[in-house]
Amino acid sequence: MDVITVLSYLFMESSNHFITIKGKRVHYFESKIAGSKDTLLLLHGKSFRAETWSSIGAPGRINEMGLDYIAADYPGWGESEENDEFYPPTRKYSNAATFIEEFAKSVGLKKFVLLGASFSGPFAISYASRHPESVNKLVLVGPVWSDDLSQEASLIRKPVLIMYGENDNVIPMESFLRYSNAIKGSKLKAIRGAGHALYLDKREDFFKSLEEFFLL
Repeated sequence: MDVITVLSYLFMESSNHFITIKGKRVHYFESKIAGSKDTLLLLHGKSFRAETWSSIGAPGRINEMGLDYIAADYPGWGESEENDEFYPPTRKYSNAATFIEEFAKSVGLKKFVLLGASFSGPFAISYASRHPESVNKLVLVGPVWSDDLSQEASLIRKPVLIMYGENDNVIPMESFLRYSNAIKGSKLKAIRGAGHALYLDKREDFFKSLEEFFLL
């Protein structure tokens, strides 16, 4: 890939979209490339939104890796309308899994890589355990642990990367170890010098870890 092409990916902006799911508006960003090898669907943390991924240059960097990029605002966050059908997502993870299912259908995703960060980590776990046919790989970034999902996590047989910041003072290390122990064959990766939102603190290490995982 030549330098001009790489630079165009780095500064590429994702397109802004709205769809309707269960009668409510859902907002997402999308950036596609010709001949993509897969699609990465990114879910955000509790204090963030889909635009957070754009702020660190994720659309271009993900496209550079040969993948299409989609980042969605969970209902009630960002520009997506709140929807009782999918609440409360942090108590009924099946609601969050249903949202991912409905969103994927609406945007035409049949098989993809799923990334859940912090509070959306359990969302990704719940969906992946219910729809193994749809998830090619799973990425968890500083995921919150839930005892309710221990059985579901143990059912996952896809390649899984669990990333965490070594200086995370929000989620205890025990959370990441529990997921690592529950998901057979998962890879646990510490990002040195990073806090909880490791993709903000150490974005290059974050993207490098993703790329290495995608190449497996």
